[in-house]
This record gives sequence, C-alpha cells and structure tokens, in this order.
Amino acid sequence: MPVFGIAAPEEAELFKAAADFCRGNGLRFMELRAGMPEGVPVPEGLELLPRGSALPLPQGPAEEREAFLEGLDSRQPVLLPQGGPESLQELSFWVNYWLNRRSAAGELWDILDEDRRPTGLVQPRSRELQAGQYHLVVHVWLRNSAGEYLLTRRSPNKGYGGLWESPGGAAKAGDDSLGACLREIREETGLRLDPACGRIVDSYRGDRYFCDVWLFRQDFSLDDVVLQEGETCECMYATKEQILDMCSRGSFVPFLRLDKVLSED
Repeated sequence: MPVFGIAAPEEAELFKAAADFCRGNGLRFMELRAGMPEGVPVPEGLELLPRGSALPLPQGPAEEREAFLEGLDSRQPVLLPQGGPESLQELSFWVNYWLNRRSAAGELWDILDEDRRPTGLVQPRSRELQAGQYHLVVHVWLRNSAGEYLLTRRSPNKGYGGLWESPGGAAKAGDDSLGACLREIREETGLRLDPACGRIVDSYRGDRYFCDVWLFRQDFSLDDVVLQEGETCECMYATKEQILDMCSRGSFVPFLRLDKVLSED
C-alpha cells in the first residue's frame, strides 16, 4: 500500500501542529521543503523525507485518484495537496477510507438507502459507494467491571495505521448490527461477546455509512485476546481519562460523539 503525508510547513512554529495533524490522521511522513535547515528533529512516529521523494495525489475525480494509487508500488510516498485546512482534512479522511476499503477488497457489503433501508444491492468493499448509497459500520466498546475499556491498535497497513481505537468495522453482506458486532470482535480479538451484555448507545448517519455504537459490559483478560494479523497489532485497557488524553495527543482514531459512550454509567 502507498503511504501518505504532507509537505512540512515553512514556518518553524507550525512544525509541531503539522506533526500532530499527521499523527492524528494516520499520515506517515512530512516532506521537507527547499531551504529547510539540516538536522530538523524527526517527529515521533513520522518520517522526514527529502524534497521530491513523494508523488503528488491527483486532485481530479475520485476514480482518477483510485486508478493512480492502484498503479503504485508498495510503500510509495504520496503527498496530499494542501489547499487549506478543510480540504486537507477531507483528503486525509478519503485516503484512510481508501486504505480501509483496500485492506479487505473482496468483502461484500449490503447497500442501504438514505433511510437505512436495504436496497437489495450487494457490492465489493473495494468499490466506492455512489451518492445516496450507504453501508453499515459498528463500533464496539467493551467495558469491564473496573470501568476500563478494551482498546486495540490498528495495524500499520490500514487507514489510521498505528492509532488506538475501540474494535469494530463494516458489516458484511447478511450481517445485522448485532451479528456484525459479534463477528468483528471474534475476528479482531478472538473474544466471544454475550449478546445479553450489550446495547446500542448511539446511532447516526455519516458520509455514506450508518454507524451503530455498542457498549458491552463484560470482563475479559488481555491474555485471552488473540490479535488478527493485518488488522490489530496491540491491545490494552484504558480508563475514560486515559482515552481523552490519547485523543488530545492524536494517538486515538478520530471518533465522532465520543461523549455518548464515555458518559454512560
């Protein structure tokens, strides 16, 4: 898979903010600009590449971007164009979404309409959804009796690689919401959830997806976790305060409406 990054800012005072943005959005490098001084310190978790090392991501339609990326060698650095903070945020979301779709390209999804009704269509994960098409994703928060949450770390080859998150993923064709929870947790951690211990605490529509957020109250030992190669690479328990600190440091996957989960008693 290609790796994605941005050009390093010319102003030294913006360097830390740029590095934080990269880490918080799963970007892997910053490309040095012409005239930058030698010996710039390498930010934790990132590479600093010489100018001209990366290929620019085309700014045309998504289909052109996908064709360009699919023709690249593994680990080829790709530079996101910086047209402003909002544009850069949208592009970083798009490339992480693309990486996630490519990580299990043959997986099939049921396609939903804008009212979450099944359309009867099924398509591979690798194909980008069209306007008005949606699929179902689940986030699964596992809370133990000590009030800690089980977190997993995303494998480096995935979108938002290296960041921590609650387990979860996309529902496969034929899954309902609960079935997707049970399957994803079993695949990513080897754990078996008790359906009676879980409930949906939030549900919303995003950009071409519907998301159900589940909270399960169930005790597991970290010794029981079996990580799925290519999906997860570490696991830990964390308190609410630790998770909020991880979010502030950019080491947690961007998660909408986090307060809906962490405010649950």
